[in-house]
Amino acid sequence: MTHRYRYSLPVFLGLCVGWVVIDPALAAEAGLSLTAAYDASHLNDPTLQSATHAFEASRHEEAIGRAGLYPQVSLTSRYGYGGRTDGGDDRSYVNSNDYQANSVTLAAQQPLYDKARWAAYQEGKARGQLGNQLFDVAGQTLYDRVAKGYFEVARAENEIKLIAQQKVVISGLVTQSKKLYQGGQGAITDIDEAQARLDLVQAQEAEAQARRTAALRALSGRANVPIDDIQPMHEELAAASPIAPEQDLPYWTAIAREASPELASRLAAVKVAEAQADSQRAGHYPTLSLTTQLTRRETRQYEALDPRQDTYYVGVQLDIPLYRGGGVRASVAKAEAQLAGAQSDYDVQRQQLAEDIEVDYLGVVAGFAKSKAMQRAVESNQRALVSTQKGFEGGVRSTVDILDAQQRLFQARRDLLNTKLDMLQSYVSLHTHTGQMNRAVLEQVQSLF
Repeated sequence: MTHRYRYSLPVFLGLCVGWVVIDPALAAEAGLSLTAAYDASHLNDPTLQSATHAFEASRHEEAIGRAGLYPQVSLTSRYGYGGRTDGGDDRSYVNSNDYQANSVTLAAQQPLYDKARWAAYQEGKARGQLGNQLFDVAGQTLYDRVAKGYFEVARAENEIKLIAQQKVVISGLVTQSKKLYQGGQGAITDIDEAQARLDLVQAQEAEAQARRTAALRALSGRANVPIDDIQPMHEELAAASPIAPEQDLPYWTAIAREASPELASRLAAVKVAEAQADSQRAGHYPTLSLTTQLTRRETRQYEALDPRQDTYYVGVQLDIPLYRGGGVRASVAKAEAQLAGAQSDYDVQRQQLAEDIEVDYLGVVAGFAKSKAMQRAVESNQRALVSTQKGFEGGVRSTVDILDAQQRLFQARRDLLNTKLDMLQSYVSLHTHTGQMNRAVLEQVQSLF
């Protein structure tokens, strides 16, 4: 038996679709913006702070390596006294503490030919460049991590808002069903159906609230500021895709090859491994250096003052390695293996980067097309809900039909918002992987949010 509910159609539809009407004044004060979340994270994010300290340390690598090419100067000073003990019995025992010797030595050495020191200098430069590239990677990935954390909160809040609309509508159906049943026009099954659906959405709301709390806590931890809410997301879509038609996949791939900080960091790691291998190979080569030494000695022995002695030495020193137990050969083999591994890591990163860029690019292009389709699906489900309501008033549709139509509309809206978030995340990742992410792009994402 079909039961007709006298539920006002305008009120019903207003409850279903009215959530998209947002007061701009309230929206401006509703919560933290994406750009504000990034600004706070840029100052307080522990991962970025760690990368900053590592970068500051890497800035000294070149100077450390270059120091080996400069003269090595040392000053050695000796000051003390001594004596002697003569005799084996008490009568002939003599204890003398009148011996004193002081000396000061100034020595300097300038490498003339030393492959190991030159390789250490090249390694220092490479390590400095590697630190710079890793810092760029950390700066780019911060955008991506903040966007992910922010969008995770948005997913939960969108669902909570949609569920709140469902609860209002279903609660109205439960009330209406009870009134009709009490008036002898309805059935107990209609009340049970509506109540069961209400219990279900309440459970979904509790789950979404838990996800929102966890997501807010994660975002707050990264930004190191308390965050109670974020700005509400809009259902509207831009008229065109964020990516211009001329910016095709080869366009972004070419940019990545030139500007990707991830790829540049792998290449810098290869340069470090090359310098390390050269440093180990230098163990087979001789070294030549210019050495100088100036020494002044003053000696007082047994109350007789010897003249002061000043000596100097200038010359060259040649060291030729002959045999070191096979350690040099083993070190060279190890360094060459590490170099091959670094080159393989670079090839892996290059391939992975090409795959990531393609995924991100298609995520934006296909995501925008899917969002447009989902927007049409929302409109279709809204019309279907209106038709179901009219059929219910005409006696050809039941409470279950209304609940199902309303559930389909909820899913369509949720899928639309999630698809839009996926598209925006792909847009951020595309710029991150290509090294093009900056605050202007983030502001663009905020405007599309």
